[in-house]
This record gives sequence, structure tokens and C-alpha cells, in this order.
Amino acid sequence: MFDREYAAGAIESLDSQRRGQVATACLARVAGLLDDDRIVAEFRSVTILVRDIRDYAISRAMGHDEVVPAALSRGIRDFLGPDDDPVEELPGWGAWVMDIASLADYVLRTWGAPEASSKNCFNVLLASYSIAGFLEDEAEGSGVIGLAHGEFQKQMEDLSVALHDGTWANLIEGSQMLSETYLRWFQLVESQ
Repeated sequence: MFDREYAAGAIESLDSQRRGQVATACLARVAGLLDDDRIVAEFRSVTILVRDIRDYAISRAMGHDEVVPAALSRGIRDFLGPDDDPVEELPGWGAWVMDIASLADYVLRTWGAPEASSKNCFNVLLASYSIAGFLEDEAEGSGVIGLAHGEFQKQMEDLSVALHDGTWANLIEGSQMLSETYLRWFQLVESQ
């Protein structure tokens, strides 16, 4: 279960750079789900956009000082719509695309607005946990392990590493294995 109070408190103890790193690690774990051929065929421009946001965020997490590219912000707004408009969930694969694009939007906001990075980083963690839970629910009955719990545990580990170490290499360590786990389960969901 996602412990909102604990996560919020841990995020508050970090500076904006480390919040950005933690948010980026979450995006790095789930963005690969959009590389599925059927999703790319239907949502090519969005998959490219999310990949570009991930690459930008990783560059920032590694310490490169860049401003948020306006084209990325515009692109995500064009897909998700204006902030104040209600979002209508797309059917089928579109639901996955919207959820991951929303997470990418929060990552951009975490980097682009240091004064609001705590709130945006929290939204990234919650969105990433929800995506893992959605994947777990969709693969129900397949012997799926606790993906949502595993995501929350990795987030708490990331927050601890960010607080005590703060290097991107140590923070991202272990994310690749969880990302590969998500891909395997996502392929199983597709085959059902």
C-alpha cells in the first residue's frame, strides 16, 4: 500500500535536484511500456515525446543544467489537454499511454518548477505506484507478484539513497530489473 504520509515526508526532506532524480527514476522504470509495437503503431508521436522527456530528465538527473524545453511541455499539453480541463481517458492502449504521459508531465514539472517540486515529485510517485498496481490488476490470476508493493519499496529505497548519497548512478541502480519485470508482465497482459 502507498503510504502517502511517509512518502510526502521523505520527499520534503530532499532538495529539488534530488526530487527530480527520484521522479526521473520512476519514469525510467515505466516509460519502456510504451515501446510495445502496438502502442507505437497507434501513439507514435506520444511514445517519442515520452522517450524525449525521459532522456531530458535523465540528463538533468546526471547533473546537466538545462531548462525544460518548451517543445516537450507543449507536446505533453497538446496530448493531455490544458491543466484545468477534465481528462477523458482513452480506451484500450490509450489508457496506458495517458497514464504514462501524465507521469512524464509531472516529471517535467518537477524539474521545471523547483518551488513546486515536492508536490510534483509526490504526484510522480503516486502515478508510478498506480501504474504498477494497474499492471498487477490486469495480470491478475497469472501468478503476478506484488508489483505495486515492489514499486513502493523501490521508491522508498530511492528516497533514502537520494537523501544519503544523491548520486544518480546509485539511485538508478536496481531500476532496470524492475523495469524489465514490468515489461514481462505487460506482455502477459497483452496476450490475455
